[in-house]
Amino acid sequence: MKHTHVFLLLLCFYLSFCKLTLTSAIPQEDLLEKKCLEKKYTRLSCTKVFCQPWQRCVDGTCVCKLPYQCPKNGTVVCATTGKSYPTYCQQKSLECLRPETKFLNSGRCTAEGKFSVSLKYGDTSEGIVEVKLVDQQKTMNICKSSWSIREANVACFELGFQQGADTERKFAALEAPYTNSTECLHVRCRGFETSLAECTFFKRRHSRHHQSLASVVCYTQNADLSTNESFQCVNGKYISKTKACNGFDDCGDQSDELCCKECRGKSFHCKSGVCIPSQYKCNGEVDCITGEDEVDCKGARHPAIQGFAPGAQDKTEILTADMDAERKRIKSLLPTLFCGVKKNMHTDAHARRRKRVVGGKPAQLGDFPWQVGIKEEDAINCGGVYIGGCWVLTAAHCVRTSKTHRYQIWTAVVDWLKPTSEITVEWVNKVIIHENYNASSYQNDIALLEMKKVAHQRDCELPHSVPACVPWSPYLFQPNDRCVISGWGREKGNQKVFSLKWGEVDLIGNCSKFYPNRFYEKEMECAGTFDGSIDACKGDSGGPLVCTNANNVTYVWGVVSWGENCGKPEFPGVYTKVANYFDWISFHVGRSLISQYNV
Repeated sequence: MKHTHVFLLLLCFYLSFCKLTLTSAIPQEDLLEKKCLEKKYTRLSCTKVFCQPWQRCVDGTCVCKLPYQCPKNGTVVCATTGKSYPTYCQQKSLECLRPETKFLNSGRCTAEGKFSVSLKYGDTSEGIVEVKLVDQQKTMNICKSSWSIREANVACFELGFQQGADTERKFAALEAPYTNSTECLHVRCRGFETSLAECTFFKRRHSRHHQSLASVVCYTQNADLSTNESFQCVNGKYISKTKACNGFDDCGDQSDELCCKECRGKSFHCKSGVCIPSQYKCNGEVDCITGEDEVDCKGARHPAIQGFAPGAQDKTEILTADMDAERKRIKSLLPTLFCGVKKNMHTDAHARRRKRVVGGKPAQLGDFPWQVGIKEEDAINCGGVYIGGCWVLTAAHCVRTSKTHRYQIWTAVVDWLKPTSEITVEWVNKVIIHENYNASSYQNDIALLEMKKVAHQRDCELPHSVPACVPWSPYLFQPNDRCVISGWGREKGNQKVFSLKWGEVDLIGNCSKFYPNRFYEKEMECAGTFDGSIDACKGDSGGPLVCTNANNVTYVWGVVSWGENCGKPEFPGVYTKVANYFDWISFHVGRSLISQYNV
């Protein structure tokens, strides 16, 4: 028996080792989400990534802003056209519209200012990289130690190769010459720049080491790999399968990093399925749309010049302006919204200490400041979600345009049989039901209610309400994420409820197995518990399913729509997926009211 136990232990250890080994070498087909790849996401897909400050998100794509839409404060910059612009954002906005208007340098234009990139010892598509900075007379090489696929892609973009650098081939026409490190420059890019002039150049002083020089091979179609051994980027470029999901933009359009189940190496995996370089974790800028790359970051900031410890900064000479820092500063000047964060931290802390209670737990005032009740005549028959201004989101099946004058919006309600002084009552001015709402299938079961403004006021005043944020991306939350439902719906056995109750539920993937031929994945979301103990029921319709991100910001992820057999296993509640209707909502209420990002 002892020998058997030893054998079993060894077998378990071996199988565990094998599992770890296999995990570290996951084949590309298993690492990537096929359904996601079919959508052909790139760095311009704002359901997966943030737009740059000179872009805005429209119908899921980052498009050029007009220059006047940029913040007015900023650093004056010069463009290759010889014209100066008040801010970097305005110049990039204009370049987005007119590609010939590239960035040249920080500061006003002077007649002698020039920047150039060229390749030496090769041909037009490959060679040793040489640059001439604006304020220097001679061309200089770049040190190989600071050169990565990010910088290589930018160099190739500037040289006219829109697919970036070739990740499979190295410049091999001759041995790269060696030179003293004081004679070559270091460079740092983010990878989305259109010119190396936007990157930060620096050099190390007093170094006695010799370094090899950076070279590049720009991608050309005649360098295609066999499709059996490669991943095809959205831009048509082929890269090795092993380079997908490694955190680096080998494609040049980021399409190899946006549909990942997990990441290779030390790169960081965002919950939204995006892989980012490990040094982007705790770099002071949110890179994951889900925000977790900037959580628990005290004392963990990466140095500004990658590859050098903070103590080495005194030996580093910065030769150009840090336009990446300027880009971050511009982002901080963009308009922000107050949504999804409770005013009372005490009640917020109380709400976080949640326990699953059969049938839900009574809410306290301030727990759900976005929850509203829609009252018709003498009863609250549906819930709603306050999203800012004078607007409430609810289910289409809850309201009728012909009854607009009958509806009241009740806010700060805990028990609607016991009114308190905090309650605010507003009449409804307008009902907007989704034009494609189908009452038989519950497709597009979503509606907007506009409350009447008080005379001589620009907006509605709801002192005890906080709007829930409206999600712009369907990737902000994933199956198995824990979220919260709330409402005045009936208990099991059709028992009436007069006090606001809430409960925790988990988002559920593949809900078609519970409701075959009736569940529409793009428009609907499923949520519930394994045992069915927490569920939305009759009277909760139109109310919120809210999820909170890594930064403790709450989004209205769903609107209570339909379901069967309240509170029973394998009959989860079905919710209208709000992220699918971001553009519809913004069309009616105004994008500035609900856009927290990508504005």
